[in-house]
Amino acid sequence: KAAWEAGLEPVLCIGEHLEERERGETEQVLSRQLSILADFRDPEGTRPLTIAYEPVWAIGTGRTATPEIAEATHAFVHEEVQRVFGRDVRVLYGGSVKPENAEALMERPGVDGALVGGASLQAASFNAIIEAAARACAKKRGER
Repeated sequence: KAAWEAGLEPVLCIGEHLEERERGETEQVLSRQLSILADFRDPEGTRPLTIAYEPVWAIGTGRTATPEIAEATHAFVHEEVQRVFGRDVRVLYGGSVKPENAEALMERPGVDGALVGGASLQAASFNAIIEAAARACAKKRGER
């Protein structure tokens, strides 16, 4: 709430631990994390918000969700945010995004971009991710 009052767009990071994913609890964990938005329902769209799905098991480990896992999880997050917050928002993927996987992740439906961590510290790497994002956007628009 303080971020909105200060004119900022908050980024709410959510994600599950590996053990929770392996037990099939991902949706339950994410739903619980997103429940905080119920106190700030915004069907009129006056509060800018971005969600970053950042699986804890991928942060700094070099492991990343497959594009299929990212797509399915993002679809759930979009539905849950619509239900709890009153409207849909951007949902970024943030689990070990690298030049090698950025395009495959961002071209998936529901993946609206990337929250880049360590790869943003190297200019060449970050530039490659930006180029991958541009290609993914073009594919989503049906361009070549």
